[in-house]
Amino acid sequence: MGKNIKAELVAGKLAEYEQLSKIYDDIVKQPRPRLTVEGQGKVLLVLAEDDHLSQRQIADRLGMSPQSASEFIAKLAKRDLVTMSKSPNDKRVNLVHLTAAGRQEVEAAAQEVPPFVNTLSDDDLDELARLMGKVTTAMYADIDAANPTLAVKFHKLFASRYLRQFKS
Repeated sequence: MGKNIKAELVAGKLAEYEQLSKIYDDIVKQPRPRLTVEGQGKVLLVLAEDDHLSQRQIADRLGMSPQSASEFIAKLAKRDLVTMSKSPNDKRVNLVHLTAAGRQEVEAAAQEVPPFVNTLSDDDLDELARLMGKVTTAMYADIDAANPTLAVKFHKLFASRYLRQFKS
């Protein structure tokens, strides 16, 4: 079998995995709010790296409108994952702070291991980690080449936070 055909088969398996992962999360996982790399989850991850940011700073870092950031922050505040206070330098500016519960949400998301991963042997896990490392490194390079903004670099933040816990 030629390399192009193998690459197409792997691309198909990756697409299949992506779709199954979404279905798995909807059907199998516990129905509790969990951190994602969208919306509220992005705000939590940014604050986990650099707490006490203004709403505008959060919006700028994530490449979203201030209105969207404000909506996500309000929802997070309702869940007691963030608090807000006025800036001591400018009372018109709201600073957003990650609560202990918010920090715990970020850490819990990084530690989630889907049960199906446990079907792999130690050697399988080593090989999959090695291969996924190669794939994600190439993906990050392509993303950086296409759009090297801070909003895109956010996705690296999630991955680096996850890996950091294992290097300690």
